[in-house]
Amino acid sequence: MNSFRILDRRWVSVAAVFALLIASIIPALAFAAQVTERSIALSNSSADMDNVTYQVNFTAPAAAGAFVVEFCSNSPLIGSSCTAPAGMLTTAAASVSSGITAVDGTDAANKILVTTAITAGEAVTADITGINNPTAAGPLYARIVTYTTATAAGDYPTNLADNAVVRDQGGVAISITPTVGVSGAVQESLSFCVAKNEIAKNCDLDANDDGTNDNPAPTLRLGQDVGGTLALEAGVVSEGTIWTQLSTNAVSGAIVSLKSATACGGMNRLNVPTCDIAPAVTGGVTANGAAQFGVKTSAPTDGTGTGTANGTLRTIGSYSTSAYYLGYTQGSLTNGVTSTYGDQFIDSDGAPVNNKNMQLTFAATVTNQTPAGLYSTDLSMIATGKF
Repeated sequence: MNSFRILDRRWVSVAAVFALLIASIIPALAFAAQVTERSIALSNSSADMDNVTYQVNFTAPAAAGAFVVEFCSNSPLIGSSCTAPAGMLTTAAASVSSGITAVDGTDAANKILVTTAITAGEAVTADITGINNPTAAGPLYARIVTYTTATAAGDYPTNLADNAVVRDQGGVAISITPTVGVSGAVQESLSFCVAKNEIAKNCDLDANDDGTNDNPAPTLRLGQDVGGTLALEAGVVSEGTIWTQLSTNAVSGAIVSLKSATACGGMNRLNVPTCDIAPAVTGGVTANGAAQFGVKTSAPTDGTGTGTANGTLRTIGSYSTSAYYLGYTQGSLTNGVTSTYGDQFIDSDGAPVNNKNMQLTFAATVTNQTPAGLYSTDLSMIATGKF
Protein backbone atom coordinates (compact mmCIF):
# COMPACT_ATOMS: atom_id res chain seq x y z
CA MET A 1 0.00 0.00 0.00
CA ASN A 2 1.54 3.33 -1.10
CA SER A 3 1.41 5.34 2.11
CA PHE A 4 2.77 8.73 3.02
CA ARG A 5 2.24 11.18 5.86
CA ILE A 6 1.76 14.91 5.44
CA LEU A 7 2.64 17.12 8.40
CA ASP A 8 3.21 20.75 9.24
CA ARG A 9 4.75 22.74 12.17
CA ARG A 10 8.27 22.42 13.60
CA TRP A 11 9.08 18.89 12.61
CA VAL A 12 7.59 16.92 9.80
CA SER A 13 8.23 13.40 8.61
CA VAL A 14 6.81 11.47 5.71
CA ALA A 15 6.71 7.68 5.44
CA ALA A 16 6.18 6.17 2.02
CA VAL A 17 5.18 2.59 1.38
CA PHE A 18 4.06 1.76 -2.08
CA ALA A 19 1.34 -0.66 -3.04
CA LEU A 20 1.03 -2.43 -6.23
CA LEU A 21 -1.92 -4.47 -7.28
CA ILE A 22 -1.50 -6.50 -10.48
CA ALA A 23 -3.96 -8.78 -12.28
CA SER A 24 -2.80 -11.12 -15.09
CA ILE A 25 -4.71 -13.39 -17.46
CA ILE A 26 -3.40 -16.94 -17.84
CA PRO A 27 -4.72 -19.20 -20.64
CA ALA A 28 -7.41 -21.58 -19.39
CA LEU A 29 -7.41 -25.30 -20.03
CA ALA A 30 -8.69 -26.21 -23.48
CA PHE A 31 -12.02 -27.67 -22.40
CA ALA A 32 -13.30 -24.61 -20.48
CA ALA A 33 -14.04 -21.00 -21.38
CA GLN A 34 -12.17 -18.17 -19.68
CA VAL A 35 -13.74 -15.88 -17.14
CA THR A 36 -13.13 -12.32 -18.35
CA GLU A 37 -12.75 -8.88 -16.75
CA ARG A 38 -11.08 -10.65 -13.85
CA SER A 39 -9.18 -8.91 -11.09
CA ILE A 40 -8.57 -9.17 -7.35
CA ALA A 41 -8.36 -6.01 -5.22
CA LEU A 42 -6.88 -6.06 -1.71
CA SER A 43 -7.87 -3.77 1.15
CA ASN A 44 -4.26 -4.05 2.38
CA SER A 45 -1.48 -5.37 0.14
CA SER A 46 1.32 -5.40 2.73
CA ALA A 47 3.03 -8.70 3.56
CA ASP A 48 2.06 -10.56 6.75
CA MET A 49 -1.14 -8.53 7.30
CA ASP A 50 -4.13 -10.28 8.88
CA ASN A 51 -7.88 -10.01 8.26
CA VAL A 52 -7.50 -8.57 4.75
CA THR A 53 -10.47 -8.25 2.38
CA TYR A 54 -9.98 -9.69 -1.12
CA GLN A 55 -12.46 -8.41 -3.72
CA VAL A 56 -12.77 -11.05 -6.47
CA ASN A 57 -14.19 -9.76 -9.78
CA PHE A 58 -14.89 -11.67 -12.99
CA THR A 59 -17.47 -12.14 -15.73
CA ALA A 60 -18.63 -15.75 -16.17
CA PRO A 61 -19.58 -16.89 -19.69
CA ALA A 62 -21.59 -19.86 -18.38
CA ALA A 63 -24.07 -20.29 -15.53
CA ALA A 64 -22.63 -21.85 -12.38
CA GLY A 65 -23.45 -22.58 -8.75
CA ALA A 66 -20.09 -22.02 -7.08
CA PHE A 67 -16.47 -21.06 -7.71
CA VAL A 68 -13.07 -21.87 -6.26
CA VAL A 69 -10.17 -19.45 -5.81
CA GLU A 70 -6.81 -21.11 -5.15
CA PHE A 71 -3.73 -18.99 -4.30
CA CYS A 72 -0.26 -20.15 -5.36
CA SER A 73 3.21 -18.69 -5.08
CA ASN A 74 4.62 -20.43 -8.15
CA SER A 75 2.18 -20.22 -11.08
CA PRO A 76 -1.31 -19.12 -12.18
CA LEU A 77 -1.60 -22.01 -14.66
CA ILE A 78 -4.68 -24.04 -13.78
CA GLY A 79 -3.99 -27.76 -13.56
CA SER A 80 -0.28 -27.35 -12.78
CA SER A 81 1.16 -27.97 -9.32
CA CYS A 82 0.41 -25.23 -6.78
CA THR A 83 2.80 -24.14 -4.04
CA ALA A 84 0.86 -22.69 -1.11
CA PRO A 85 2.15 -19.18 -0.23
CA ALA A 86 4.02 -19.25 3.09
CA GLY A 87 1.96 -17.78 5.90
CA MET A 88 -1.24 -17.34 3.91
CA LEU A 89 -4.39 -18.37 5.77
CA THR A 90 -7.95 -18.59 4.43
CA THR A 91 -9.63 -20.61 7.18
CA ALA A 92 -11.52 -17.55 8.54
CA ALA A 93 -12.77 -16.45 5.10
CA ALA A 94 -16.31 -15.05 5.01
CA SER A 95 -18.47 -12.70 2.96
CA VAL A 96 -21.58 -10.54 3.25
CA SER A 97 -21.71 -9.75 -0.47
CA SER A 98 -25.16 -10.01 -2.03
CA GLY A 99 -25.98 -13.42 -3.50
CA ILE A 100 -23.25 -15.36 -1.69
CA THR A 101 -24.74 -18.08 0.49
CA ALA A 102 -21.55 -19.68 1.86
CA VAL A 103 -17.76 -19.26 1.95
CA ASP A 104 -15.51 -22.14 2.99
CA GLY A 105 -11.78 -21.69 3.43
CA THR A 106 -11.12 -24.60 5.76
CA ASP A 107 -10.12 -27.21 3.17
CA ALA A 108 -6.66 -25.65 2.68
CA ALA A 109 -4.83 -22.56 3.89
CA ASN A 110 -4.67 -21.15 0.36
CA LYS A 111 -8.10 -21.98 -1.10
CA ILE A 112 -11.67 -20.69 -0.75
CA LEU A 113 -14.94 -22.17 -2.03
CA VAL A 114 -17.74 -19.66 -2.64
CA THR A 115 -21.34 -20.81 -3.09
CA THR A 116 -23.40 -18.40 -5.22
CA ALA A 117 -25.83 -18.62 -8.13
CA ILE A 118 -24.14 -17.26 -11.27
CA THR A 119 -26.07 -16.57 -14.46
CA ALA A 120 -24.47 -16.72 -17.90
CA GLY A 121 -22.66 -13.46 -18.65
CA GLU A 122 -22.96 -12.19 -15.08
CA ALA A 123 -20.31 -9.83 -13.67
CA VAL A 124 -19.50 -11.37 -10.29
CA THR A 125 -18.16 -9.31 -7.36
CA ALA A 126 -17.36 -11.08 -4.09
CA ASP A 127 -15.78 -9.34 -1.08
CA ILE A 128 -14.02 -12.09 0.88
CA THR A 129 -12.94 -11.04 4.39
CA GLY A 130 -10.71 -12.67 6.98
CA ILE A 131 -7.76 -13.63 4.75
CA ASN A 132 -4.18 -13.43 6.09
CA ASN A 133 -1.62 -12.27 3.51
CA PRO A 134 1.58 -14.26 2.82
CA THR A 135 4.46 -13.46 5.15
CA ALA A 136 6.83 -12.46 2.34
CA ALA A 137 6.35 -9.76 -0.29
CA GLY A 138 6.37 -10.91 -3.91
CA PRO A 139 4.14 -12.34 -6.61
CA LEU A 140 0.91 -14.06 -5.61
CA TYR A 141 -1.14 -15.98 -8.18
CA ALA A 142 -4.84 -16.88 -8.05
CA ARG A 143 -6.68 -19.57 -10.03
CA ILE A 144 -10.45 -19.11 -10.49
CA VAL A 145 -12.66 -22.04 -11.54
CA THR A 146 -16.48 -22.03 -11.67
CA TYR A 147 -18.53 -25.19 -11.06
CA THR A 148 -22.09 -26.35 -11.48
CA THR A 149 -22.52 -26.92 -7.71
CA ALA A 150 -20.68 -26.37 -4.45
CA THR A 151 -20.41 -30.14 -4.05
CA ALA A 152 -18.58 -30.42 -7.35
CA ALA A 153 -16.37 -27.45 -6.43
CA GLY A 154 -15.36 -29.27 -3.27
CA ASP A 155 -13.54 -31.85 -5.42
CA TYR A 156 -11.21 -29.24 -6.96
CA PRO A 157 -8.60 -29.83 -8.39
CA THR A 158 -9.07 -33.57 -8.97
CA ASN A 159 -12.07 -33.05 -11.28
CA LEU A 160 -10.65 -30.29 -13.53
CA ALA A 161 -11.02 -32.53 -16.58
CA ASP A 162 -14.71 -33.22 -15.88
CA ASN A 163 -16.64 -31.18 -18.46
CA ALA A 164 -19.89 -32.10 -16.75
CA VAL A 165 -19.13 -30.01 -13.65
CA VAL A 166 -16.42 -27.49 -14.63
CA ARG A 167 -17.75 -24.35 -16.32
CA ASP A 168 -15.19 -21.50 -16.69
CA GLN A 169 -11.74 -20.66 -15.38
CA GLY A 170 -8.94 -18.09 -15.48
CA GLY A 171 -5.76 -16.94 -13.76
CA VAL A 172 -4.87 -13.70 -11.99
CA ALA A 173 -1.45 -12.42 -10.85
CA ILE A 174 -1.14 -10.05 -7.89
CA SER A 175 2.01 -8.45 -6.50
CA ILE A 176 2.54 -6.79 -3.14
CA THR A 177 6.06 -5.71 -4.08
CA PRO A 178 6.36 -1.97 -4.88
CA THR A 179 7.51 -0.83 -8.32
CA VAL A 180 7.79 -4.36 -9.73
CA GLY A 181 5.93 -5.52 -12.83
CA VAL A 182 4.83 -9.15 -12.68
CA SER A 183 3.98 -11.15 -15.81
CA GLY A 184 1.89 -14.22 -16.31
CA ALA A 185 2.08 -16.70 -19.16
CA VAL A 186 0.99 -14.03 -21.64
CA GLN A 187 3.11 -11.39 -19.93
CA GLU A 188 0.41 -9.01 -18.69
CA SER A 189 1.88 -6.65 -16.11
CA LEU A 190 1.32 -3.54 -14.04
CA SER A 191 3.79 -1.30 -12.23
CA PHE A 192 3.03 1.74 -10.10
CA CYS A 193 5.51 3.88 -8.20
CA VAL A 194 5.60 7.14 -6.24
CA ALA A 195 8.65 9.36 -5.65
CA LYS A 196 9.68 12.85 -4.64
CA ASN A 197 10.93 13.99 -8.05
CA GLU A 198 9.99 13.32 -11.66
CA ILE A 199 10.33 9.58 -12.29
CA ALA A 200 12.53 7.94 -14.92
CA LYS A 201 10.91 5.42 -17.27
CA ASN A 202 10.23 1.90 -15.98
CA CYS A 203 10.07 3.25 -12.40
CA ASP A 204 13.86 3.55 -12.41
CA LEU A 205 14.77 5.25 -9.12
CA ASP A 206 18.50 4.74 -9.82
CA ALA A 207 18.69 6.62 -13.10
CA ASN A 208 22.47 7.17 -12.75
CA ASP A 209 23.11 3.42 -12.30
CA ASP A 210 25.42 4.11 -9.38
CA GLY A 211 23.71 1.72 -6.99
CA THR A 212 21.99 4.43 -4.99
CA ASN A 213 18.42 5.70 -4.95
CA ASP A 214 18.57 8.99 -6.84
CA ASN A 215 14.84 9.67 -6.43
CA PRO A 216 13.80 9.10 -2.79
CA ALA A 217 10.36 8.58 -1.34
CA PRO A 218 8.22 11.76 -1.28
CA THR A 219 8.68 14.14 1.64
CA LEU A 220 6.02 16.85 1.97
CA ARG A 221 6.39 19.75 4.36
CA LEU A 222 3.36 21.97 4.10
CA GLY A 223 3.79 25.44 5.54
CA GLN A 224 5.44 28.82 5.35
CA ASP A 225 8.56 30.16 7.08
CA VAL A 226 7.03 31.98 10.03
CA GLY A 227 9.81 33.36 12.24
CA GLY A 228 12.12 30.48 11.36
CA THR A 229 9.45 27.82 11.90
CA LEU A 230 7.68 25.98 9.09
CA ALA A 231 3.96 26.35 9.80
CA LEU A 232 0.64 26.75 8.04
CA GLU A 233 -0.35 30.40 7.94
CA ALA A 234 -3.83 31.92 7.73
CA GLY A 235 -4.57 33.44 4.34
CA VAL A 236 -1.91 31.37 2.54
CA VAL A 237 -2.30 28.14 0.56
CA SER A 238 0.70 25.91 1.40
CA GLU A 239 1.57 23.34 -1.29
CA GLY A 240 3.77 20.28 -1.79
CA THR A 241 4.20 18.00 -4.81
CA ILE A 242 4.98 14.33 -5.49
CA TRP A 243 5.22 12.25 -8.68
CA THR A 244 3.57 8.99 -9.73
CA GLN A 245 4.20 6.67 -12.67
CA LEU A 246 1.85 4.00 -14.05
CA SER A 247 2.42 1.28 -16.63
CA THR A 248 0.14 -1.62 -17.54
CA ASN A 249 -0.81 -3.67 -20.58
CA ALA A 250 -4.17 -4.64 -19.05
CA VAL A 251 -6.77 -4.60 -21.83
CA SER A 252 -9.13 -2.36 -19.84
CA GLY A 253 -6.38 -0.28 -18.27
CA ALA A 254 -5.87 0.51 -14.59
CA ILE A 255 -7.39 2.69 -11.88
CA VAL A 256 -5.55 4.42 -9.01
CA SER A 257 -7.42 5.01 -5.75
CA LEU A 258 -6.54 7.40 -2.91
CA LYS A 259 -7.21 6.16 0.62
CA SER A 260 -6.96 8.04 3.93
CA ALA A 261 -6.38 6.36 7.29
CA THR A 262 -7.69 9.47 9.04
CA ALA A 263 -11.31 8.75 9.94
CA CYS A 264 -12.47 12.31 9.27
CA GLY A 265 -10.76 12.45 5.88
CA GLY A 266 -8.68 15.59 6.41
CA MET A 267 -5.79 16.52 8.72
CA ASN A 268 -6.16 16.15 12.46
CA ARG A 269 -4.11 17.41 15.39
CA LEU A 270 -1.90 15.06 17.35
CA ASN A 271 -4.06 13.05 19.80
CA VAL A 272 -7.24 14.82 18.60
CA PRO A 273 -9.54 12.62 16.43
CA THR A 274 -11.47 15.44 14.73
CA CYS A 275 -10.26 17.17 11.58
CA ASP A 276 -9.64 20.84 12.36
CA ILE A 277 -8.31 20.96 8.79
CA ALA A 278 -11.22 19.39 6.90
CA PRO A 279 -11.19 17.54 3.55
CA ALA A 280 -11.93 19.89 0.66
CA VAL A 281 -15.21 18.50 -0.65
CA THR A 282 -16.63 21.76 -2.06
CA GLY A 283 -15.07 25.00 -3.23
CA GLY A 284 -11.47 23.80 -3.18
CA VAL A 285 -8.65 25.13 -0.98
CA THR A 286 -8.49 28.94 -1.05
CA ALA A 287 -6.35 31.48 0.76
CA ASN A 288 -9.26 33.19 2.49
CA GLY A 289 -11.51 30.16 2.91
CA ALA A 290 -11.97 27.63 5.67
CA ALA A 291 -9.22 25.39 7.05
CA GLN A 292 -9.08 22.68 4.37
CA PHE A 293 -6.82 20.05 2.80
CA GLY A 294 -6.96 18.61 -0.73
CA VAL A 295 -5.10 17.46 -3.83
CA LYS A 296 -5.11 18.40 -7.50
CA THR A 297 -3.68 16.51 -10.46
CA SER A 298 -1.80 17.63 -13.56
CA ALA A 299 -1.56 16.76 -17.22
CA PRO A 300 0.27 13.45 -17.78
CA THR A 301 3.86 13.51 -19.01
CA ASP A 302 6.32 10.90 -20.29
CA GLY A 303 8.79 9.40 -17.85
CA THR A 304 12.30 10.78 -18.22
CA GLY A 305 15.18 8.85 -19.81
CA THR A 306 15.16 6.25 -22.58
CA GLY A 307 12.28 3.91 -23.41
CA THR A 308 8.85 4.02 -24.98
CA ALA A 309 6.00 6.02 -23.43
CA ASN A 310 2.43 5.81 -24.72
CA GLY A 311 -1.19 5.86 -23.64
CA THR A 312 -2.59 8.47 -21.30
CA LEU A 313 -3.77 9.15 -17.77
CA ARG A 314 -6.86 11.13 -16.84
CA THR A 315 -8.40 12.52 -13.68
CA ILE A 316 -11.80 11.05 -12.79
CA GLY A 317 -14.63 11.81 -10.39
CA SER A 318 -14.59 15.26 -8.82
CA TYR A 319 -10.80 15.53 -8.91
CA SER A 320 -9.27 17.98 -11.39
CA THR A 321 -6.14 19.78 -12.53
CA SER A 322 -7.53 23.18 -11.52
CA ALA A 323 -8.99 22.86 -8.00
CA TYR A 324 -8.01 21.04 -4.81
CA TYR A 325 -10.39 18.28 -3.73
CA LEU A 326 -10.52 15.28 -1.40
CA GLY A 327 -13.48 12.92 -1.75
CA TYR A 328 -15.06 12.16 1.62
CA THR A 329 -18.41 10.64 2.53
CA GLN A 330 -18.97 10.24 6.26
CA GLY A 331 -19.45 6.62 7.30
CA SER A 332 -19.29 5.24 3.74
CA LEU A 333 -17.69 1.86 3.07
CA THR A 334 -18.05 2.08 -0.71
CA ASN A 335 -16.83 5.53 -1.77
CA GLY A 336 -14.60 8.36 -0.56
CA VAL A 337 -11.03 8.36 0.73
CA THR A 338 -11.97 6.60 3.98
CA SER A 339 -13.86 3.74 2.30
CA THR A 340 -12.52 0.17 2.15
CA TYR A 341 -10.87 0.50 -1.27
CA GLY A 342 -10.37 4.28 -1.29
CA ASP A 343 -11.57 6.95 -3.73
CA GLN A 344 -10.84 6.45 -7.44
CA PHE A 345 -9.14 9.54 -8.84
CA ILE A 346 -6.85 8.54 -11.75
CA ASP A 347 -7.29 6.02 -14.55
CA SER A 348 -5.67 5.13 -17.86
CA ASP A 349 -8.81 5.89 -19.89
CA GLY A 350 -9.79 2.22 -20.13
CA ALA A 351 -6.68 1.23 -22.09
CA PRO A 352 -3.04 0.14 -21.59
CA VAL A 353 -0.51 2.80 -20.61
CA ASN A 354 3.27 2.82 -20.46
CA ASN A 355 5.68 5.04 -18.50
CA LYS A 356 3.21 7.86 -17.91
CA ASN A 357 3.95 10.28 -15.07
CA MET A 358 1.50 12.50 -13.23
CA GLN A 359 2.44 15.15 -10.70
CA LEU A 360 0.15 15.54 -7.69
CA THR A 361 -0.02 18.72 -5.63
CA PHE A 362 -1.30 18.58 -2.05
CA ALA A 363 -2.34 21.80 -0.34
CA ALA A 364 -3.66 23.00 3.00
CA THR A 365 -4.81 26.28 4.43
CA VAL A 366 -5.91 27.44 7.87
CA THR A 367 -7.76 30.34 9.44
CA ASN A 368 -6.92 32.49 12.44
CA GLN A 369 -9.24 30.25 14.47
CA THR A 370 -7.51 26.95 13.59
CA PRO A 371 -6.15 25.48 16.87
CA ALA A 372 -2.36 25.36 17.19
CA GLY A 373 -0.73 21.96 17.07
CA LEU A 374 0.93 19.31 14.90
CA TYR A 375 -1.36 18.19 12.07
CA SER A 376 -1.00 15.06 9.96
CA THR A 377 -2.76 12.54 7.75
CA ASP A 378 -1.80 9.10 6.42
CA LEU A 379 -2.60 8.51 2.75
CA SER A 380 -2.28 5.44 0.53
CA MET A 381 -2.43 4.93 -3.23
CA ILE A 382 -3.58 1.62 -4.70
CA ALA A 383 -3.32 0.77 -8.42
CA THR A 384 -5.65 -1.94 -9.77
CA GLY A 385 -5.39 -3.42 -13.27
CA LYS A 386 -8.43 -4.67 -15.21
CA PHE A 387 -7.57 -7.55 -17.49
